[in-house]
Amino acid sequence: MTPATSSRRTAGRRPRGATLAEFVVVGPLAFVMVLAIVQLGFVFMARATVNHATFMAARQGSLHNADPGVIRSTLIKGLLPFYQDTTNGNAVSRMSAAWFAAQADAMMPGRVQLEILNPRTESFKDFGVPDPARGNKRFIPNDNLQFRSTLVGKKSAQTLMDANLLRIRVTYGYELKVPLIAHVYKRVMCGGTGGGVNAFGDNTSLFEAHGTLSDCVHYMQGRMPIVSYATVRMQSPAREK
Repeated sequence: MTPATSSRRTAGRRPRGATLAEFVVVGPLAFVMVLAIVQLGFVFMARATVNHATFMAARQGSLHNADPGVIRSTLIKGLLPFYQDTTNGNAVSRMSAAWFAAQADAMMPGRVQLEILNPRTESFKDFGVPDPARGNKRFIPNDNLQFRSTLVGKKSAQTLMDANLLRIRVTYGYELKVPLIAHVYKRVMCGGTGGGVNAFGDNTSLFEAHGTLSDCVHYMQGRMPIVSYATVRMQSPAREK
């Protein structure tokens, strides 16, 4: 073997070795990025489902006096796609199982949070009319709004038109499906002893300053909080609960 031949073989082995070393370094990161992109696609589809469920819940609430029970029940129905077993060919048993699973999940703290942002307590104080049939609990008039006063209430800073808007906020803890990604999100969003980014402050606390469950609680459970809003015009008088 001549020195020139030996030199050519050594030169051929070096690029192959460098490529293997680069793959060992970059490969795992690229694999995680691919998984993250797949999970992001699932999240976009989940958000569309939550948005639709939130709108339908607000729509039903507008027809039933802004009743929180009706709004929550309709919301749970809208979230059933998350709980269906698509391998079950029997539609009745599939939907029944999904219903019970959704109800059980909604009872877990923080999984499904429903907040009625409007009408507020101040709205009822400014525009509420006592209803003798309901123990003088107040309701906000909903008829002939175009002919009613447009004065702004002192406590709510709203008009009667504004008080007749039903606005809700839903926070749903979506379960992350792709392997590894739930752990990655938890470490990035909640920090911890492993050196993650402490994005939400003290992640040992279950509550933030505004009194609702911290987003970090969702990530610690392998879930992602999806927040959705819906605003609709009341089609019936909002009743004070």
